[in-house]
Amino acid sequence: MCHHAVMCPFSKTRLYCQNARCCLAGSRWTDGAALIRRIESGLVLLVASFSLLAAYPTAAAAETRNVLVLYSNSRLTPGNIEVDRGLSEGFATTGAPDVRLFYEFLDRPYFGGDAYESTVTTYLHEKYGAQPLDAIVAVSENALDFLLRKRAMLFPRVPVVHVYLYKSQLATLPPLPADVVGVPVELDFLATIQLALRWHPAATRLVIVTGTSARDRELEARLRREVPSALGSTKVEFLAGRSTTEVLKRVGELGRDSVVFTPGYFQDADGNLSSPRDSVASMARAATAPVYGPLDTFIGTGVVGGWTPSFEDMGRQAAQTITQLFA
Repeated sequence: MCHHAVMCPFSKTRLYCQNARCCLAGSRWTDGAALIRRIESGLVLLVASFSLLAAYPTAAAAETRNVLVLYSNSRLTPGNIEVDRGLSEGFATTGAPDVRLFYEFLDRPYFGGDAYESTVTTYLHEKYGAQPLDAIVAVSENALDFLLRKRAMLFPRVPVVHVYLYKSQLATLPPLPADVVGVPVELDFLATIQLALRWHPAATRLVIVTGTSARDRELEARLRREVPSALGSTKVEFLAGRSTTEVLKRVGELGRDSVVFTPGYFQDADGNLSSPRDSVASMARAATAPVYGPLDTFIGTGVVGGWTPSFEDMGRQAAQTITQLFA
């Protein structure tokens, strides 16, 4: 059984909770057991700048509040769907005032560049110029990066709540404005990998698969820093920046002395774009060794499981933060 808990070092105030889950999905690698085990424990977290957010003027309780949700990727990305579900449920259960949600998508990595950003900026400026916003939810790092660069022109003084930002990503940014807040998450790669090796004690090789997009390379660099030195005698093989054809061929050659770990990828060496979930599903179908991953959206693709944050819970947390902002 897996236990995970983090206590807030700042105060006893509970702004909201984030659940971590140890998920085990039924597959041929789990003795045919079709189950998902979810071990949940509240993480007591604090948005330290919340008191500054609360200083924003509020309107009458009956007034409808406009909230823009800006997603980094496309509409049907599995994580986005779960964040949206969590937001809707969060606003429905927190006693929030009437909230009108608007949704926009940057569609990364399929679209990008200066010309594209200029078009998106003009579109948002014209669309929301006559529809003032009361808060913005930025989902993932591309959305937050875009907002930080364009906010003064598009949405000055509108508070921003970020969702699904890694601690390592936030560490690379300048200090955020006081009205840009959120709770960073971290994918615990080692927890999943060590769990996999315990469940497969005969495994002597760990195969790690990553892609070629900027996000993929960032995760690869982190895995290279953290994993090999922590595994002792277990041999670590990186399939980094390969074509999907190469990846599927290699994972289809592995024996039961191997375990595969992958965060999925957005782009392969041939320039083919996909969602992490779709790339993981292809690997799981082809692999002759068990496959593990760190995202709950991978459950149902054929992976065995992993130590995963919950996108749905992230959405609920954002709703709770905004509800307190509007109180």
